[in-house]
Amino acid sequence: MLDKRQQQILAVRNQVMKNRKVLCTGNPDKKSTIASGIKNIWPDATFIHLSNGFDLKDISSIEDKLKKLFQTHNTFINASYLNGMQIKLLELCHQYMPNGEVYNIGSTNEYDGLGQNETYVNNKRELQKISLKLNSFRFQTTHIVMGGIDTGEPETESWVKPLKIAEMIKWVTEQDIKIPILGIDQPKQPW
Repeated sequence: MLDKRQQQILAVRNQVMKNRKVLCTGNPDKKSTIASGIKNIWPDATFIHLSNGFDLKDISSIEDKLKKLFQTHNTFINASYLNGMQIKLLELCHQYMPNGEVYNIGSTNEYDGLGQNETYVNNKRELQKISLKLNSFRFQTTHIVMGGIDTGEPETESWVKPLKIAEMIKWVTEQDIKIPILGIDQPKQPW
């Protein structure tokens, strides 16, 4: 049972999170991105991507802008894979977001042995490890082990739609329990 001080802290946190301010990596105008699904759920979200001046391949050049964004948002959807930059973004978010939730997009390649790119697989495993390590009352993380995303190509049409991913994230935000890790995958092909 929570004492009076803990109840007050929880009430303040819950009040902050009721006014959700979403920050998401990726271009929402590209229908094949998770960001496009996020825009449908949270139309007022802020998106960081190359087209609007955020070169996430060179985070050091935009670190001051990112710091300000993390300080003014309370929900971060870390959806863009850029060769290890998801980890750097997570660490910056942890440093500068005073109170909030983070949703890191991982990969089923973390466990299924199907990943062809060892660097990609290792980056996603490390993202999961750090995400779980940083999870706390103040900084609540959810690592989403993600299968194939429908990119609009015929071969991906049965894969997970970006909107479905966004709906799942919204569902997690509405739960009383915390969900530090979960998975969603496309239908598998028969061998």
